[in-house]
Amino acid sequence: MLDAETTLGLIETFHDNPEAFAALNHDKALHVLFIALSSTLDNAGIQLWIQALRAWHQIVSDDSYWSLTSALEERGTFEPPAFPSEVDALRQNAVELAAEALLVAARNALAKNELSSVRGILEALQELSETGPWAARAQDDIIFPAFEKFQKLCRAIREEYRDKTLHEQDAAARNKGICDEARTRFRDEIEPALGKLSQLIPPDHYFIRQSREEAGRCLYSIAINFTWADDFVGSEKLHEEALNLVGGTAAALEIEDGLAQVRKIAARQRVLGPLKPISSAPSLHTINGFGFTLYGNSDVDAETRSYVTTHYFVALFIPIFPIARYRVIHETNGQYRFLGKLPLRAADRWHLWLAIIAIIVAIIGSNTNFDKGSNPSSTSSRSNTVPSFSSTPSPGYTASPVASSRSSQLSNIKSQIEAGRSRHTTLEKQLQPVMDELKNLNERMKRLKAELNSLEERNSSRGSADVAYYNAEVDSHNALLARYRALLSANSVVLQTLEDLEKQDSTLVNQYNALLKR
Repeated sequence: MLDAETTLGLIETFHDNPEAFAALNHDKALHVLFIALSSTLDNAGIQLWIQALRAWHQIVSDDSYWSLTSALEERGTFEPPAFPSEVDALRQNAVELAAEALLVAARNALAKNELSSVRGILEALQELSETGPWAARAQDDIIFPAFEKFQKLCRAIREEYRDKTLHEQDAAARNKGICDEARTRFRDEIEPALGKLSQLIPPDHYFIRQSREEAGRCLYSIAINFTWADDFVGSEKLHEEALNLVGGTAAALEIEDGLAQVRKIAARQRVLGPLKPISSAPSLHTINGFGFTLYGNSDVDAETRSYVTTHYFVALFIPIFPIARYRVIHETNGQYRFLGKLPLRAADRWHLWLAIIAIIVAIIGSNTNFDKGSNPSSTSSRSNTVPSFSSTPSPGYTASPVASSRSSQLSNIKSQIEAGRSRHTTLEKQLQPVMDELKNLNERMKRLKAELNSLEERNSSRGSADVAYYNAEVDSHNALLARYRALLSANSVVLQTLEDLEKQDSTLVNQYNALLKR
């Protein structure tokens, strides 16, 4: 018996007799088909099936072969004779009938979960698409049971948790557990099943697109349920994941609309979600540098114009004890609107303990040592200069009660001035990079403004200005302006604090000088 390669290679015979040539090709194709039937479903065996079915398609597409078949039908006087319509139907289904053993093998492999064999047969059917529409139908017949099972799983989970979720405003706590359970089932059941289908079905097959759409719709339903648990941040993430699953299908527009609505609320929830409500604003009063105030500016939210700051107990305006953190809005009148309370950070707690330890050490030290006085150095020069201070009395000098009281007041004011200037210096250093950038932005805006004015004059006098270039320069100027304003807004608290410290310094210096002249 000839092997398959030799059989397929015998083409150059019987050119003067097409029917005899068709008969020879039929025998060769049938021979290769028999070899394929006895092969295993490895790569070599599947390639043999592809060769055999292509050869068989070539035979049944040859009119000479069907002329020979009709002649044999008439010569054999079979009863009853085949109708032409029956012959046409056989011609259309001949390749599919020849492939029946391959299709049965694919169904059996799927039942045994032998995914590599099933995938190989499906890819072979993809290659055989030019042999007729039967190949696509065969693919669908093999895939459909697995797809239908996956589709039922997605719809069952979607409907189950849609019915379980209470669509009531006060049911968030109960819905939270239901939503978490639904998400867990999606991760544990639907995602692995979709992965299995992805290994089985060719990536461009519409069944895999439909499977991803079913999974995306299920996840989208769970994402909507999360809004009834008041978890809009979690819902936003699931919306985005669902949108990625459905790709460019019809479900994408619906999910995009839902995501746009949820995203706005999620952004607000990220800012305000962790906040604990407060019944009243904390104290922000200080007396002679002792009291309570706010320091710091972090986690700025542009939409609400709010930021996080820390509430401190201060001594001589130096922050000693961090008490709590708040999200606040600094109003234009210098007041604060408190949106809610946040827990102290780890660094704040370390600060608190170090301050307590320092105070304890100071108390212990005061019981063993007595400071007879000091001669502090003068402060850095400012617009209002404070004279050199000295707290050491002259030899043989006995202070009167009035002088002693004035000396105490001077000492207290001096301490406030020094503390304020120290704080001012620290903030100036902290703000210096920002001030440098603001200065740079201002200079660049001035140059752009001058250039824009020049372009406007040229256009009004000559009408020759480049409009596109002018618009580009306007955009550049506006971008710089937006950055300038954003920097001012982000550092408004520090800038206001610097201004307040400077006013306080001027007031204290005037008080000191007036008291000194008495």
